[in-house]
Amino acid sequence: MQTPFLFRFRESLAGLPSLLVLLALVLAGVQQTARLVRHEDPKPVQIALFEEAPPAPKVETPPPEPPKKVETPRPVAKPIPVPAPRPAPKSDPNPIEQVRPAPETPPVAAQPVARPAPQPTPVAPPAPAPQPVAQPAPPAPSSANVEAQYVGKLRAHLNSIKRYPTGREASQLKPQGKVRVWFVLRRDGSVVDVGIDESSNSMLLDDAARKTINRATFAAFPDGTWPGEGTHRFTADLEFIPVG
Repeated sequence: MQTPFLFRFRESLAGLPSLLVLLALVLAGVQQTARLVRHEDPKPVQIALFEEAPPAPKVETPPPEPPKKVETPRPVAKPIPVPAPRPAPKSDPNPIEQVRPAPETPPVAAQPVARPAPQPTPVAPPAPAPQPVAQPAPPAPSSANVEAQYVGKLRAHLNSIKRYPTGREASQLKPQGKVRVWFVLRRDGSVVDVGIDESSNSMLLDDAARKTINRATFAAFPDGTWPGEGTHRFTADLEFIPVG
């Protein structure tokens, strides 16, 4: 017995309605998509922003001034001239008078004029001889300058006699540095005390600085320096550099 043709494809035919419905939905979605496609204009659109110009300020016109009253000058009355009175004619009581000549005075004899005797001309006394002007003595140097010169000589003398430490330890370590040493002197130049103000962090160099002070010979204080002081404290910087 042969099976009918449609019975063979019963499973495919059963899914046919669903396939048609799906196809219809797909067509409807394509149409909707085609409708929603935006139409873009290829020409670019330019947007320009313009700033509004501020309104023109109002010009207030001043009110017209009232017309000024012009005063007309008043006519001035001219004075009436008054005629001056004429002088009365003088009456001459003696119209005819004989003129008598004046009496002649006798001539006066000329008297000799006494002339003063000539006086001797005064003779000026001789001018005194110019005296020599004493020149002022040069100003004495101030004590501050003398003290500064003395301190400079002390420091120069110490730097000239300083000696680098010798020995095995110094040759191995070869220390280098600067020592600030202080020392107190009497007025005659003798050393009272000595010490280290700023160490070089090396005992060898500090000991060499003390030996330099004790080995030095200092001059006495100049006159007028450090008045009222029997002793004075000084400082000096001694720099030690290894040789070789």
